[in-house]
Amino acid sequence: MPLSNKVSIDEREALDVLDLMRTTVPEEIKQARRVNQEREKILAQAQTEANRLISQAQERVERMLSEDSVRVTAEERAREIIEQARHDAEDVRRGADDYALRMLDRLDAELHRIAGSVQHAIEALHDQPPAAEMVEEQV
Repeated sequence: MPLSNKVSIDEREALDVLDLMRTTVPEEIKQARRVNQEREKILAQAQTEANRLISQAQERVERMLSEDSVRVTAEERAREIIEQARHDAEDVRRGADDYALRMLDRLDAELHRIAGSVQHAIEALHDQPPAAEMVEEQV
């Protein structure tokens, strides 16, 4: 509309941009949630495994301590097992964190790509002449 604050946009193009946003963004959010859930699951499994290993080590230590002649050896072995369990649990945690970070980096890149597409569509709509100018050009 001439001399007004209203802007005319191509309805089809605007609907196409909205449809793209509706389909792409929710899927990326779902993927991020799945990555976080998988990370939490891996961490829980690592903790459970570490607890199991520690429990086994403690049981083994108690059995070995009952045999007085091998007490010193049993304590050393128990410390090694516990340390190995902690080390293994930390490795699993680190691996889960690395995996989650890679997935989140991919998601971030995809979201930036989508944001760029949306920004490009917005700029394209801003660069279109008002509808009145389009009508005048056709006449």
